[in-house]
Amino acid sequence: MKLAMRRVSLAMSTAVAAAAMTAVLAPAPASAEVIVRWYPYTTAGAKSCNSAANAAGPEYYCTTVKIGSTKMYALARP
Repeated sequence: MKLAMRRVSLAMSTAVAAAAMTAVLAPAPASAEVIVRWYPYTTAGAKSCNSAANAAGPEYYCTTVKIGSTKMYALARP
């Protein structure tokens, strides 16, 4: 079980790093959103993201993003 979790964690961190590099290298449109924090695509992740958005202020919101085949919740701002 621990080995499987390590593999999933490593795969997710690799996917996030690849997406971050793509975001850095690609020209961004003027209305690009900034991802502040990632949350798992679970009920608990959704609740945590919404709580963080409410605490952070009106310009923050939760959205879903897909990195490769993995869906995640993300706390974002414009």
